[in-house]
This record gives sequence, structure tokens and C-alpha cells, in this order.
Amino acid sequence: MENDTIQDLRAFAQKVYDVVEAYLEENDCTIYASDGVYVDAQLEPSIMSEADAEDPDRFYPLCSLIREDEETMEADKALVDEMAAQYFA
Repeated sequence: MENDTIQDLRAFAQKVYDVVEAYLEENDCTIYASDGVYVDAQLEPSIMSEADAEDPDRFYPLCSLIREDEETMEADKALVDEMAAQYFA
């Protein structure tokens, strides 16, 4: 892909982070095992079931993008950034 600016990478990573955070908020921090972030060809992240993902290489289980301790569960910025970097040269 021709996405190569740091601003594009940061904007994409923020979209992914926001999608994960919204999911956690909507579901009261309950994560369903089959749910994850899917990145479409236009680099738009969305939450969907793994069974609905057209390209399994673009699907990331939610558990791989969050961190939790005894008190909180949130999107892990470092893991999200690492995932986002795969789409930028």
C-alpha cells in the first residue's frame, strides 16, 4: 500500500483504538471470543465476528488488542500501534 506518512499511521491507529474502546464501553468490558477488529480495503476498522471476515489476514481478535488488570480493561495503545504499522511502509 502507498500509505506512508506518520500522520496516516497515527490516524489509522487512533481509529482502531477508538473502535476497540467503543466496543468495550458498549459491552461493559465483556469480550466475545469470536469478535475482533476487521480492517477493510479502505483501511476502515470495524468490529465483527471472525466468521464474517472476508480476509482472515485482516482480522485481529479483540483479546490481542487489549490489556487488563484487576481493575480496568482498555485498548492497548502499543498493541494497536503494532497492528496498525503492518499497513504502512
